Amino acid sequence: MLLPYVLIILGLCPCEAIFSNALKKLKQKSKEAYKKKFGKDKTWHFLGFDLTEYPGTNEKYRQLNKDKWGDYYACLEEQNSNVGHDFSVTPEAVQVVESGSVRLECKLCLSPLEIAKIDSVEWFWAGGETAKLKPVEYTENILLSPTDRSLDIYNLHKEQTGQYICRLGKAESAPYFLTVIEPQDEDLREVHSLEAPTGPYPQKPEAIPGYNLIVDTEWTPWTSCSKCDQIGRRHRLGYCIVKYEKNAAKYITPSNNTNTTEDETVTITDEHYEFLRIFKFGIPCTSHVLPHSLKKLRHVTDRKNEIMTGFCKIKCPEDKVFEVRDKDGNVIERANNSAGIYSMVQGIPSLQPSVERLLQFGEKGKKIVVACPGNLNTDVPVQWQIGTKKLVPELLVAESKGRVYVSITDKIHIKDAKISDSNIYSCWQHKDLAGTVRLIVEKKISLNFNHHIMLIGAVLIFSLILYVFAKAFFRRKIVRTAT
Repeated sequence: MLLPYVLIILGLCPCEAIFSNALKKLKQKSKEAYKKKFGKDKTWHFLGFDLTEYPGTNEKYRQLNKDKWGDYYACLEEQNSNVGHDFSVTPEAVQVVESGSVRLECKLCLSPLEIAKIDSVEWFWAGGETAKLKPVEYTENILLSPTDRSLDIYNLHKEQTGQYICRLGKAESAPYFLTVIEPQDEDLREVHSLEAPTGPYPQKPEAIPGYNLIVDTEWTPWTSCSKCDQIGRRHRLGYCIVKYEKNAAKYITPSNNTNTTEDETVTITDEHYEFLRIFKFGIPCTSHVLPHSLKKLRHVTDRKNEIMTGFCKIKCPEDKVFEVRDKDGNVIERANNSAGIYSMVQGIPSLQPSVERLLQFGEKGKKIVVACPGNLNTDVPVQWQIGTKKLVPELLVAESKGRVYVSITDKIHIKDAKISDSNIYSCWQHKDLAGTVRLIVEKKISLNFNHHIMLIGAVLIFSLILYVFAKAFFRRKIVRTAT
């Protein structure tokens, strides 16, 4: 069901990595044009059309017009030269953890005339294995960039797994296949950067002997810094991916593990090989579109996703103040947007994400994991608080003697939970509240039954019922005989 969306005609645009230079130029031109249009730049007529499209004898506008169309044709030329003999584009398989975020770029080659119609770009998606695409519904956590029409999705859930594609008229971009996974801390391998004095270090690419396949790690960008004007934290995730690489063993060093018996029993069909070739940048090992035969390979099942943390320090952003001036340039109104104050001239501000609240129950003596239920449309690592007390991971471990700790994925782990662990836990991104969790730890009564005693009791009860029934039946028969 996926191939019809993968094999498309020459007029569609392949992945940015193939013709990145031309596409980046066009994206930059789109952003600049958007800003000029709504900023009343001199190159835009008051009626709303771009003067560079009607340059007349103005040499400056004629050169701008020539440059813009030149970039557009360069993008199309590079696109067509990389489509290939099978007229297929390069789809992307993307993997993100729950409560994480992702940015999907609309990779269309837009002409200068189409840039003016950029508001007509639409996103469609199909959940799971569904083949029918439907429009994306925009919410406080699903946003559309006004400049380049990229799709930003925050606080992801597993239900948002599926295929995403953007359209402008009859033109379509290469599809994304997004998989949202539930992260398990024990399934993540914590590694250090190559500059660190000690390991463990990230895993190297590894060939799968006899299959022309390699398993590698694809790293996400660093998250934003958790603090400003002081030392903060950031992290990045490395996802296991599978790639088709002809004669991979020639330049990829195989693993030292010589036990390949299990892999040798796995049969991969030509159809699955062809499907993997279409995804030139690989497919995540736990993606919902990865063929099942590939998921059975030992090299795929044994390779863990990785996570890397680092320290950072950034400057706090200055307050964004909007000013309204009169015709003489005098300031008649100021509005501190950073403080949530807006001017009537600005119009209605964008909807801010709501603070998510969660009621969670746990059992005394068991393990409990508390995760932040909200996200403020940012990738900033969260900071936990109980009331006004900030939870410092190092102090928390020392005070609880390792019973309570904050994991590398910013989750609170409570081992051998106690009634006193019941509390309201709040998670913050920078200085803003993202979510709260009210944890209630209860003591559950568990009854231990001896199966042999239960069986004997059941037999006795059944025998007593049978005895009463038989006695009543024979007494009734005697009464009838006597009459």
